[in-house]
Amino acid sequence: MSTRQPVDLTNYVSNTDKNVYTIFNLPEEVIAVIFAYVSRSPKSFRENLRTLLEKEEILAQPGNQLLLSDTARRFHERWVVGYGHSSVAEHAVAHVGIEKISRLASAELELANRFNSFTEYSQRYQRPQRGDFYIPVELERHPQLRDAYIRFQHEAYDAYETLLAHLIPYLRNKFPRRENETEKAYDTRIEKLAFEDARYVLTLATLTNLGMTGNGRALRDTLVVLLASPYPECVRLAKEMEEEISKVIPTLLRHVEASRHLQQCFRQFHQDAAPDAGREASCGQPPAEADSACEPNARPPRIQMADYETVLNQLCAGWLFSYRHLDYEESQQLAKQMSVTQKEEMLRTALVTLGPYDNPHPVFDQVRLKLFLTVSEANWHQLLRHNRRTAFIFQPPSPHGGITVPPHIQEAGLTTVLLQVTEKAARLYRQIAAYAPTAAPYCVTNAHRRQIVADLSLWELYHLINLRTSQEAQWDIRGTFEHIHRQLAQTHPVIAEFAKRRP
Repeated sequence: MSTRQPVDLTNYVSNTDKNVYTIFNLPEEVIAVIFAYVSRSPKSFRENLRTLLEKEEILAQPGNQLLLSDTARRFHERWVVGYGHSSVAEHAVAHVGIEKISRLASAELELANRFNSFTEYSQRYQRPQRGDFYIPVELERHPQLRDAYIRFQHEAYDAYETLLAHLIPYLRNKFPRRENETEKAYDTRIEKLAFEDARYVLTLATLTNLGMTGNGRALRDTLVVLLASPYPECVRLAKEMEEEISKVIPTLLRHVEASRHLQQCFRQFHQDAAPDAGREASCGQPPAEADSACEPNARPPRIQMADYETVLNQLCAGWLFSYRHLDYEESQQLAKQMSVTQKEEMLRTALVTLGPYDNPHPVFDQVRLKLFLTVSEANWHQLLRHNRRTAFIFQPPSPHGGITVPPHIQEAGLTTVLLQVTEKAARLYRQIAAYAPTAAPYCVTNAHRRQIVADLSLWELYHLINLRTSQEAQWDIRGTFEHIHRQLAQTHPVIAEFAKRRP
């Protein structure tokens, strides 16, 4: 006779009598099983959970730990593996702590899949420690280059400390203490400003920590990309992540192997990392303006978008289609028949209620555009963390694109300190690239620029302009999106009118 106790669902769901509830105290894979059952069962999630528990498909363990049984594993094998029902994997989530990887590797990780979420150690708010830098394994075969690389990393940190020592008194003189501001709060504010600019001499080898959350499908796709990376650090990171994530969602993390397609693309199209013949990778004279590159003609941000009336037609047709019983072709025809003034008025009426933290109507997702950017590595890393759904193509890190000089460094007469480091970085980059091409990018500093093409929607552009032009935004990325906003205002005036809403 069975002595099994009745299942108490309150240990696993937030309520037993409402239509909305949370599910907890279960492994991620069990939650994925419950959600997957609903597509083949008329029962509720709670009923399916009770069935799983009563059938002992999930075995309760001491300490309220739960494990998948063979039955539940077989379910995964059938739907996730056998039938390719990969949407099941989206309900299983892993939270991963990743420490002591290079800034280069953190960028590669963040670029590997757009559906992961990250929070990263910020060099704007914290001071990296001396010696916290990655040494590429590729340099083990070249001891002299390895020694030169290590010396340079320490020299870059020396410059960082020099900049901090001079920036703090300069900033204290420039920004006096505010009324009612405590001395501690004032010191923190000034220190943050100094960190923000001094970090431009730090390299992509500098170690960072990050927290990452992703569902099973996004994590699998992330690992496939990282395993195909030309950087050994990223391949090692992928293997370590797979080992740890498999402890949480083992049966959902399937078909994880390096993408042969990406590997072939790299082999076929990658050029030697050393500069082209005749190209000068060093920076030469200090730039004439704080935000200019060492190259004489630095490329300003550029936006590529359909002409103004075409975009107005698209937005107005979208709204007409969304709220009236019209075919889309009829909506398009009605929009085209309206005058530009009428379309602008329609746009203003729709957007005037858009608050500082609101996102625009989904019709904005229908308008596609491109941004062509040449930005510092510091700027690029911020863009990676703060975009919502932008697709990027980008050049690898190198000293070829010139540098960005922080305004406070220039104003304080410290530009030479930065230039000395970026000059050394360029020379060492060339030396290392001749023998270990994948190790050379770790010499690139936060000040060095790279070219990026961003493919995004008008919805995403609104998000980026609104977020990155606010007073809280860092000066470098704020300058980029202020420039983009000015361009938008010149070509698409009413659209630009409502993009900036935060103080």
